[in-house]
Amino acid sequence: MKHPYLLILLTFFPIVLAADCAPAPSFYGYRFLNPAMVEYDSQLSPFYESFREYYPEAGKKGTNYQKQDNLAEWHERYCEQVDTVDLEKTIYGSSVNDLQELLRVLSRPKTNVASLPDRLQRNTFTNHLMRYKCTEVVEYLLFAKQAEPLVGSNRSGFKQNEPRRVDMERLIDDGLEKFRRTKSHYVRLRYAYQLIRLAHYLKEYSYVLELHDYLMPKIEADPSIIYYWIEGHRAGALQSLGNYAESAYRFSQVFANCRSKRESAYRSFKIRTDEEWQGASNLCANDGQRAMLHVLRAQNNRAIVLEEMAAIYRLDPANKALEPLLMRELKELEEDLLGLDFNPKKQLNKRANRPRPGAARRLIKLQTFVNAVVRNDDSLNPDLWKLARGVIEMLAGDYFYARQSLDKVRRSDNDSIREQAIVMTEVTNLLALSKVTDSVELYYYNLLDDEKLRARYPDLRSLVNDKLEAVYYATGRKGKAALMQYGFDALQKNPELGTLTELVGMGDSLLGNRFDKLLLNRRIGENAQDDINDLLGTYYLQRGQWEAGLEVFKRIPAARRDAYGLYYPFIKQFKDRVKLRQSTNDMTQYNKVDLLERLVSLEEEAKRTLNDTIATRNYFSIGLAHYNMSYYSYNWRFSDPFRSGASGARAVKKRAPDWVFSHPEAPFGNKENFNMDRARYYFERALSRAPIKEAAAEAIYYSAKTERNQNYAAARARTFGYFQNLQEGYSDTRFYQRTVEECKTFAWFVAR
Repeated sequence: MKHPYLLILLTFFPIVLAADCAPAPSFYGYRFLNPAMVEYDSQLSPFYESFREYYPEAGKKGTNYQKQDNLAEWHERYCEQVDTVDLEKTIYGSSVNDLQELLRVLSRPKTNVASLPDRLQRNTFTNHLMRYKCTEVVEYLLFAKQAEPLVGSNRSGFKQNEPRRVDMERLIDDGLEKFRRTKSHYVRLRYAYQLIRLAHYLKEYSYVLELHDYLMPKIEADPSIIYYWIEGHRAGALQSLGNYAESAYRFSQVFANCRSKRESAYRSFKIRTDEEWQGASNLCANDGQRAMLHVLRAQNNRAIVLEEMAAIYRLDPANKALEPLLMRELKELEEDLLGLDFNPKKQLNKRANRPRPGAARRLIKLQTFVNAVVRNDDSLNPDLWKLARGVIEMLAGDYFYARQSLDKVRRSDNDSIREQAIVMTEVTNLLALSKVTDSVELYYYNLLDDEKLRARYPDLRSLVNDKLEAVYYATGRKGKAALMQYGFDALQKNPELGTLTELVGMGDSLLGNRFDKLLLNRRIGENAQDDINDLLGTYYLQRGQWEAGLEVFKRIPAARRDAYGLYYPFIKQFKDRVKLRQSTNDMTQYNKVDLLERLVSLEEEAKRTLNDTIATRNYFSIGLAHYNMSYYSYNWRFSDPFRSGASGARAVKKRAPDWVFSHPEAPFGNKENFNMDRARYYFERALSRAPIKEAAAEAIYYSAKTERNQNYAAARARTFGYFQNLQEGYSDTRFYQRTVEECKTFAWFVAR
């Protein structure tokens, strides 16, 4: 397989598993498409909201644009020689009292700037107004300031709270009078906007249209954004009165031509029926306007995006809106289909509606459309469409053609498209893998340290993990697959001999390659070989093969054996506890090898000796050690890296012959060490050599504990043969009396 100089990320980082009891899972998949390769266009800013992390500009609200555009227009119309900051202070920062004071000074026959309060004298805009006696402008600014609290300066839509009707009606009457006596057509235009806006927020929608028809013919101003502000309110009134066709058409024109009202027009655009759609289309003067209707309709949740794209392309092949629409559709299909055949959570993804119903059909239809655009070569950005063709072929599994298509845009002048082609080629190569050789593993090994790539395409590591896991499973390399995907912790919870044998081979200096060594180091640790041997030894312990376990534990260097735990196995407990509650300062502690060798030594001595007291003590100690290293006691870590407190109760409710239980942190299950066979065997040996009744009673009691635990773990009916033996034959011993006092189970048995 041939790989380019860049890419593939890596792989050896843990993947967090969702808990069984967690809320419905979010989507788990792979995302590589970078929307930033589509150049941001402020004219289509609402279309980029779903890509906001790539386009900070898309987060700007229309009200910010409105203020910015309004100041720019004032600056252009009247006073390019004044400071924009002063414009803002006067238009937005002045109080009603400030403007009234400015108007009073202007109305005096003989006045100058020196007559203004100090704060206004230092403002270049108020100086300009004074110098040119702009009384009409100041009167308008005062009117707008009075209107603002009644309509809300931060409103971005056209539907608002209940109005202050009396105040608004009085202000409309006052504004109409001012409009009639105002000479400046530009100031008239601004009065018209304020009056129509007031009527709109009064919810007098018919009056909005009456005012429009009355006021607008009386205005002859140069082109201005205010016309579109007025159109927005006119469109909102039309919609409220049920004229959805004309409303939609006018909103589309506001959207196309006025950035400061683009967001509100986008959100207010609504078409309900085919008849309304046809009516709006009939109002359009050209194909460009008709294309804009399709652009807006494409944002509806119920829209068939591909059909809208095809219509836009037919009417206006170079329409810029096609690019974010294409990117949105590609990203949806990427989440639906990329890596679907090996995604480990594809069943959970169904709860997140992934893949969407009909995703494969949508891909085929999009492919037909994109191929036509590439073939016609009349789009605004041909390389983007060629890249899309390669991505679609990749998602369809046509890896040979995908590589060819992507190769054609790897030399694009657009840096973002060129990088995407390189990334998608790497993804294609990974998807096409059917076997993993040493050379492939070494290829990934050499890319491990590319931190920039990991940061830029974080999902690539998951894709590599999941794909290689699938290939490893398919080729019989289950151990490596499990280690890559889930990590060593998952294997520890339920060790399996074939998997561990494979890991041992990976760590062998003669068998493993650099990739294997790095994988073991990253997923297990710097002492991976010792950790694997410790787990392999544990595997034998859990199956009662203690001698085999000892031989494996001995592979661990003596200097490191204490790192795998120190144990105090010879403490007696009437009440089983998994946490030791007494001091161990004066007790001998053992690592795993030392302990197993000690148990072997005790057994050999017990077999050789003719002294029943020594034999009984040794056999009982061995049984006690085995008991304390089980699920039920404090040294459980000796033969079980992970213990779940819920497993015991689950075993009682439902028999689990292999004692493997599901657990949210155990993808392969959690095996618990419930086995009591060896503990009982040695307690019974102690009983057989017991020289006195006290020692025999103790051996019987601990045998009874193993019987009880084994019955619980196997979900069997309660049997108390040893308790019966203790009651019938040893009631005269001191140990019997202590057992009645200390053991509630035995006390219950006696009192039945």
